[in-house]
Amino acid sequence: MSLLIASVITATGAYAENRAVEININGIGPAVDAAAFDTVKQVIGGAVANGVIEKFIVNGRGIEGGFSACAEASSRSPEFVSFVKQLRTIKANPLTTAYSINTVESCATENTVCT
Repeated sequence: MSLLIASVITATGAYAENRAVEININGIGPAVDAAAFDTVKQVIGGAVANGVIEKFIVNGRGIEGGFSACAEASSRSPEFVSFVKQLRTIKANPLTTAYSINTVESCATENTVCT
């Protein structure tokens, strides 16, 4: 019985810790796979519109197209895991595009002060 409870706590804790996903899709010489990039943007847009993610930060844009970004789950929606699974189903052309999805605890934010 205690083993079962420990397993449930561990599984819940792992889920609670990874409430964000880093999304990287960039061209690797040739231009980024436009269809895959459009699909990534549509999935993210749907998640924002449906309240699945509450924070979306673009960290950089690729020279050959694409971006590096982070999306953080909304505390009001249980659909974050489905959102990540949907992103993982997208298959970009490996000859033109580097695409990766990594779950993380939260989106890192840096405050920049301009003087």
